[in-house]
Amino acid sequence: MNPILIGLFLYLVVVLVIGLKSAGKNRTQSDFLIADRKLGAWAIALSERASGESAWLLIGLPGAALAVGFLEIWAAVGCVLGIIFSWLFIAVPLRELAGKYNSMTLPDLFANYFNDETKSLRIISSLIITFFFTFYVAAQFNAAGKVLNVTFGIPQFTGMLIGAGIILLYTMLGGFRAVVWTDMVQAIIMFSTLVILPIVGLFELRHSGNNQLGSELMSLTAGKTGIWAFLAILGGLSWGFGYTGQPHLLARFIAIKNSAEIKRGRIIAFSWAIPAFFGAFFMGIVGVTLYGAGKFTDPESLMPFMATSLLPGWIAGILISGA
Repeated sequence: MNPILIGLFLYLVVVLVIGLKSAGKNRTQSDFLIADRKLGAWAIALSERASGESAWLLIGLPGAALAVGFLEIWAAVGCVLGIIFSWLFIAVPLRELAGKYNSMTLPDLFANYFNDETKSLRIISSLIITFFFTFYVAAQFNAAGKVLNVTFGIPQFTGMLIGAGIILLYTMLGGFRAVVWTDMVQAIIMFSTLVILPIVGLFELRHSGNNQLGSELMSLTAGKTGIWAFLAILGGLSWGFGYTGQPHLLARFIAIKNSAEIKRGRIIAFSWAIPAFFGAFFMGIVGVTLYGAGKFTDPESLMPFMATSLLPGWIAGILISGA
């Protein structure tokens, strides 16, 4: 058996076990949707981080850094600032409001808070979330297909169907609790990937002596000056705004046990996010220095390429499964 496939298979077994174990715990709607608000700081913090990043952090950010160089550091900074803001200023008030109004979702909270007897606010907010999340989820499935294509040569659309099938299976079996536990596993794998690959890449770079990092890629503004440099930096920092309103992230704050757990969860989330984001950025910088941007027709294939090229197959399989 392909060693990479062994690592991926181990991950799938863990996911299936989580789904099956969680299935017996869902006795009410509250159990299925928010795990009856019994989840603590570690579970929610790691789940929020994994669901907030996933394929974007493992293949998107390294690929962007490979393509544009040091300019992409502003996106990493913006994301980290957005995460910090969300945990410091949104999480506690949202949890307290959700508890006060006995709400399990954002549309629930909007409707209950504004006493929407016509249910129009609930319907409109649900439609908005569904519309925009269709594209968001499609991007995640596309990333799964891309990773399986680069790693195993599986057609990308087939890989997308495999990824979607796995996610639907454990979600339908175990509900929100299964999603959170799976996210915890994924968060650990993602963090390992984003720490290990840049370090291993640096050792490979040291031995190879390659340096294909041009002056424009080393620029924090991609060589731009004046107003264009300012706009380039602002564009990167603006990524942070997304963390203040993403429904699937705010759902974690609604589901956490209490406000005290949020205060503990902040430390966990920040301790995960800062090394992970800058690890993803430096993976791209190491990749472009080691291989050159021209090696990849798709820059987002960098992470699976580095994993399969620099690590033992079974380890690469586990790390790639985090996407």
